[in-house]
Amino acid sequence: MKITYTGRHMALAPSQTVELEAEFEKLSKLLDTQKGEAQAHVIFSHEHGSNQAEVTVVWRHHEVVGQAENGDLFTAIPQAVEKVRAQIVRQREKMRDTKRVAAQ
Repeated sequence: MKITYTGRHMALAPSQTVELEAEFEKLSKLLDTQKGEAQAHVIFSHEHGSNQAEVTVVWRHHEVVGQAENGDLFTAIPQAVEKVRAQIVRQREKMRDTKRVAAQ
């Protein structure tokens, strides 16, 4: 999975990047196919006394977006990733249910 980080008024330490990539590794198991790698864009910022994280993943010609806000940045980013994961799982179940037909 290709991950791009954008920080508004802040930057990530290399050790923090490694921790976040481990979180995205779980997500890449759902998204990466033989056709290619998925792309994720992470935007984080500190505004109005709280940290905001937005994760955008392009999957099957759709943009899946998860947003989270928390006092701690490294709690907000995994929450946003979890929201994206939940949306993708829901979409995969919908696709699977429409394609499968009960045997008669």
